[in-house]
Amino acid sequence: MLITRTGDWRFRHPVTKIAKCRQCGWCYLYCPTGCISPGDSGYFRVDMDYCKGCGICAYECPAQAIVMVREEVD
Repeated sequence: MLITRTGDWRFRHPVTKIAKCRQCGWCYLYCPTGCISPGDSGYFRVDMDYCKGCGICAYECPAQAIVMVREEVD
């Protein structure tokens, strides 16, 4: 099976404000690429190799703990 790292397609990426996160898992459930997973600390982590920056996680977060940040251009 061929797995393509699609993270370099995005123009923005999600950033989680840990102080606001309720650990509800909505971001994990709604992510269409499945790049969000539970981390060791109990908070969810985003695998940036596969995140396309669609923003669905930020849109669905009931605590508004996820914000989409523009990618820096080198």
